[in-house]
Amino acid sequence: MRIEHQDVQANGITFHVASSGSVDAPVIFCVHGFPEGWQSWRPVMEEMGDEAHMFALDLRGYPGTDRPKGGYDVFTLIDDIKAVIEALGLEKPLLLTHDWGGALGWLFAHRYPHLIRKLVVVNCPHLKTLTRAVFRFEDLQTVRIFWVPIFLVPWLPEWFLTTALGRWILKRSFTLREGEKGTMDVALVEELVSRYRKAADMRGPIDYYRAFVKTMLVPKTRRQLNALYESPITVPTTVVWGAAENLLSAKVALNSGKDAGCDLDWRPLPRVGHFVTLEAHAKLSREIRRVL
Repeated sequence: MRIEHQDVQANGITFHVASSGSVDAPVIFCVHGFPEGWQSWRPVMEEMGDEAHMFALDLRGYPGTDRPKGGYDVFTLIDDIKAVIEALGLEKPLLLTHDWGGALGWLFAHRYPHLIRKLVVVNCPHLKTLTRAVFRFEDLQTVRIFWVPIFLVPWLPEWFLTTALGRWILKRSFTLREGEKGTMDVALVEELVSRYRKAADMRGPIDYYRAFVKTMLVPKTRRQLNALYESPITVPTTVVWGAAENLLSAKVALNSGKDAGCDLDWRPLPRVGHFVTLEAHAKLSREIRRVL
């Protein structure tokens, strides 16, 4: 499968976007999670071949895309996605998202449902659902995401995670979350982790967490986010869930439909962990074909 690369000017910065597949096939726009990049979608792009015309970007602040000092709040991030889709001239793609990309996918579908045909979220609860669970200690979700308070410390996390020891820990954060031992694409994990060579490479991805906590603490931005939730998601929405996920609660995620204001097509994948694209891309591709 040939994968092409381009730089796209959108929302005031330059994004790296990879694309594959037939121009006559259904369009899929992919949004990755933390600490990944467009490469995490490559196994799916190769599996889908010419069955889909796929686009995968590197989000704001990630290696490959510009890393400005600001703009890591969720409002700017979903406007980034909108701007890239429009710059590419894509007409109502399927929005395929994972992890942090999934959080943005939920919000995007609230705010810009007219720009997509369907939403697929992989292993990420609705952001309102997850936030409420953290505050209420539902199914131990508060302690499951133990790294969030650590990421709020200035400059230290990005420095440490780009040391040799830090990159080893990043690699382990992938492999320890696989559903079945030996299923993780370790070579691809190493490729993703190797992109973080210095603190500046990691600052943007960690700033997503800092900016979201700030959004929740500031009354004005918290009201803006709550107002966004009031518009129900109107596009067909599928949640693909690696059922061996151990840090994001499936029990919590099952409440996402109530906060999204829509019925969810819940598709669990037994014996698959959090990083579905890196250990079960064939299973995920089957779900994508079904949705298409």
